[in-house]
Amino acid sequence: MKKTLFSFKLLPVAAAGFLLLQSCQKTNNNAVKTPVTQQQELMSATNAVFLSGVSEGEDFTAVVASSDVADSVSSCATISFSPSRTVFPHQKIVDYGTGCVGADGHTRKGKRIVTVLTDPLTATENTELSEVTFENYYLDTINVTGVVKSYLISGNNPGPRVVKIVSEKSIFSPNGDKNVSNGTHLWTQTEGGNTALRSDDVYKITGHAEGTETLGAATIFTWTSDVDAANPLIKPVACNRRTQGGLNITIQLLTGGDAIFTEYLDYGDGTCDDLATLSINGGTAQQVTLPMFFWPLSL
Repeated sequence: MKKTLFSFKLLPVAAAGFLLLQSCQKTNNNAVKTPVTQQQELMSATNAVFLSGVSEGEDFTAVVASSDVADSVSSCATISFSPSRTVFPHQKIVDYGTGCVGADGHTRKGKRIVTVLTDPLTATENTELSEVTFENYYLDTINVTGVVKSYLISGNNPGPRVVKIVSEKSIFSPNGDKNVSNGTHLWTQTEGGNTALRSDDVYKITGHAEGTETLGAATIFTWTSDVDAANPLIKPVACNRRTQGGLNITIQLLTGGDAIFTEYLDYGDGTCDDLATLSINGGTAQQVTLPMFFWPLSL
């Protein structure tokens, strides 16, 4: 639907502390008041799902462009290869230094390290391509740790290719709140497979992710996210966002009771933007701008 990447300046792990939210909303079917804390938690969980997708897109770009000198996200990063980009395995070090602002408006600092295990242009099927790790890496104010592994399931370059992305990540807000997530997704190339260009590549994404968010010592919620098999996610390399497809999300709130909510997040009609629609517990789909800096919906 319509424009921008996730603003990590107000990430879900920090949301509950400082976001302005309405004090109550009505359900679509019943006039039931919802505590502010529950709205905050729902917003945080929904944004956590969105965050996992944004991060995965950046990591996937690092995989498919692992031998490129340029960095697709930020031209201000310093790129180096050890021992050499033509030797396998090698490391591609993307160094953002003490902080630089990328084309997407986000400030990154520290390093993203891509260990390229084999030449992605000649790799055989069912081969591990690379591993992405992080060294003192920050996206805006959020510290990111973990590992992302990629495997070539089928195809070669130019394609079409099917790549499996397996991620385990933790993100920490400045006040110590923590969000842990993991996921496994298949990226299947649907366009651009007959050229060597990356800019015309389009991928269909299927798979599952899940996570847990902890504020201080208390677990606030858990979530799971499954791509709608009838409406798979679409991610053009030329766009920094998912442009189409749906996610079935289940959120279990563990504070103030043990409530379970189901959501459907629809990325829209293929337009490269920051708009989506969100329905809760089967209710009417309502338009949202991602990320949700405040809870804009009636429950």
